[in-house]
Amino acid sequence: MLVEGVHFDRGRLDDHAIGARAAGANLSDIAAMAARPLCLVAGFGLPEGFGGAEQLAAGLASYGVPVAGGDLSRAPVLTLSVTAIGRAERPLLRSGGRPGDRLVVTGRLGAQAVSGYTLPVRPRLAEGLELAAIATAMIDVSDGIAGDVRRLAAACGCGATVWLDRLPLADGATVEQAATGGEDFELLAAVSPGAQLPDWVTEVGVLSEGAAVELVDAAGTARELHGWDHFR
Repeated sequence: MLVEGVHFDRGRLDDHAIGARAAGANLSDIAAMAARPLCLVAGFGLPEGFGGAEQLAAGLASYGVPVAGGDLSRAPVLTLSVTAIGRAERPLLRSGGRPGDRLVVTGRLGAQAVSGYTLPVRPRLAEGLELAAIATAMIDVSDGIAGDVRRLAAACGCGATVWLDRLPLADGATVEQAATGGEDFELLAAVSPGAQLPDWVTEVGVLSEGAAVELVDAAGTARELHGWDHFR
């Protein structure tokens, strides 16, 4: 669900871009399960006088995934609730990682924070399918790696260490933006120790015994960094 004033600013994004963002965020979840998208369904809550429903729908369809249906309602602010439906021969869950598995991430982190959250979302669908051959668990980085690594580790029943100096930084991004900025929609995967890594991922950490999750700098000092929390 995307809510005006919480997830997007209509002063920075036009209606087509908002629709595309809603679709891309949900398709990123499909990518994280190593699935292929089949269709989208969407509900729009539209404020009084809003005239951009057609542009929202066009943005929603911009990834080439069919829109199978949806609903409309009046709402105090623009609200989009989108569900992506996909299919996987063997869905990749968040929960399969084990201590010793390496943590790898696609792409670069912090670009959305640098842009003011205006860049188009690029769901890593092809990368998710390829990572399925070597990954034991996977999640998309929607709330910042500082938050999403904790979700992945908890689902695996593990702890984790992330090496902040190894994070692949987007142009102009700080380590803090890369770790906490969110909405990069890259993939964070746990990979077995002996697997050969593709050259388009970066190894950024490791799963460990116990439940502690640490983000450590080059000196080995743990940093208090946290991802986006909708209720904090």
